[in-house]
Amino acid sequence: MKNRKFERNRRLAKQYHRNQHHNQFEKGILVYHDYSEREPNELSWWDDVAFILGKVRVVVTWRHPRCVYWDKIEDAALEAAHHLYPHSEDDKFFQTEKNHKKVGRSRKKVHYHVLLPNEERRKWGDAVEAEKIRLRKEADFIITPSIKVEMLTHYRYVSIVAPIEIRNVEELRQLADLVRRILNRETTLETEFPDYAYGKTQWLAEGWSEQSLYKSSH
Repeated sequence: MKNRKFERNRRLAKQYHRNQHHNQFEKGILVYHDYSEREPNELSWWDDVAFILGKVRVVVTWRHPRCVYWDKIEDAALEAAHHLYPHSEDDKFFQTEKNHKKVGRSRKKVHYHVLLPNEERRKWGDAVEAEKIRLRKEADFIITPSIKVEMLTHYRYVSIVAPIEIRNVEELRQLADLVRRILNRETTLETEFPDYAYGKTQWLAEGWSEQSLYKSSH
């Protein structure tokens, strides 16, 4: 029995792509990032790509298991310091100063807001950072490959966690090909990465407990 919502969204997604694609996919995939400054052996964290399958856009967000591991550390650190964060809107905790930009000869408008120093917010921030430092050495999470697929009104959305590296367009194509084959039921994550798990051993071996952690844009 067909899923009416799925079929409706697929029909709308086909219509959207037909009206919007122009020449975006002339190279087979839609590349969102610039890889010109990436190092050949650099470890990667996350990326995005889009391609066409069955006249529908497939938009993919990918994370390496190390990225998920770090996200869990951040979540755990925020949870540990939650008691220091105000449970209601605290005017002093969130107090800002307006920065104005001149408009014309005599008028000014607010350009952006800057958070003013606050001792309670500093304590909260210090507690979060201290917990991150501790967890980077002591946390023991297990991350396995996973995939989630949704049919939305403009495209088919895929969120995937897989132990691959993406440092150039060719490796990005390999991600798109992997997702395409999974959607076509030609393979599975279990087949591609049998018994794979990323945990404390891998995290420490890559040196993230000590070195300055920098998550690049992909």
